[in-house]
Amino acid sequence: MKKRRNKPYRPRPVAVPMIVGASLVFGPLLAVIDQIEREGTITVSRKGTAMFQDGDGNWYATAPALKGLIDQCEMWCVRHDKTLPLASVRELTRLVEYTMNIPESLMLRLRRDLPVLQGALARADAEDMLDILRQVEIKEALEARC
Repeated sequence: MKKRRNKPYRPRPVAVPMIVGASLVFGPLLAVIDQIEREGTITVSRKGTAMFQDGDGNWYATAPALKGLIDQCEMWCVRHDKTLPLASVRELTRLVEYTMNIPESLMLRLRRDLPVLQGALARADAEDMLDILRQVEIKEALEARC
């Protein structure tokens, strides 16, 4: 009878479920929407740039972050031959970037569209989303050079 050798335990790397990643991306955006609805304001820097805070307490400019989200969703759409409701996020980006009033009709469309976007990204393949994120970063770096 052969003796069985026990292999040493090696934990497998655990991938963060995309539902968590989607929540981390959309949580701050939903907080901005909540603030607009609750107070009628957006947090801005001393220079007047719209800002938001992530879950770790870091501050980011809102419009470029929204543009990155739009780029990521657009690349996902192209890869998967699907459409996502991005018009309301594009409009919000434009209004935030140019410090314009945000109409209630846009807020209603955002409340309708954001869960669809979040759901699509939450169900996406993690490796695919990481690759798309890299593509977005490359695109942004190339645009910054122009």
